[in-house]
Amino acid sequence: MKNAHERFGELVYVRRTERASTNVSVHVDAFVGEERGKAHFVSVIGGDVELGAIAAAFGNGEMFTVVDPTLVESIVSLGDKPLLFRGSIIIAGRKRPLRHLVACSQELADASSDGKLLLVSSNDTFIWSSLVSHYGLPATPEWGSWMLAELHSQKRIHPLPGFGCERVAVAATQKQLLALLSRGLRRRNLRFPFQNGAVEWPMIQLSKPT
Repeated sequence: MKNAHERFGELVYVRRTERASTNVSVHVDAFVGEERGKAHFVSVIGGDVELGAIAAAFGNGEMFTVVDPTLVESIVSLGDKPLLFRGSIIIAGRKRPLRHLVACSQELADASSDGKLLLVSSNDTFIWSSLVSHYGLPATPEWGSWMLAELHSQKRIHPLPGFGCERVAVAATQKQLLALLSRGLRRRNLRFPFQNGAVEWPMIQLSKPT
């Protein structure tokens, strides 16, 4: 991928105690944050020692600094009990593989949240299908364009700070979404399918921004 290195940021973790000092820096290829020092998603690449220290810092809820590709800094934390996923990247000509660590906050992973849904894509089909799946809405794919237009007009969909992936937050409860569906059906902005049967949803493939 041409000039891929220019899309990387940097994560810096510094910790000092009376007995030791830790100063670790690794590359970041994707980050999703929020106001008030929140981090929701971090994808970092480095060596065994560096990622071991970073994983421990994430797990302990400690603060760290993320520097985006434009050199803007954010001091953030993933909060309590983030989910950590580890992997390896084999590179031709390199004796040892790079280590890959992905971490996400409990808020991002929470499958029972009601009021705010954090998503790592701004694709309309993905947003609508995620809302339907998360809240168990009785809806069809065709209703998505009207529903999302209404949510945008109410300023319930807004971008999240970060880089390396698309990211949005949808601020709406299940009750509010059901009320919006009901209004759309009453006003005939939404129509029931002509035939009964299973609702088929299109395949969705997430892609990183280029």
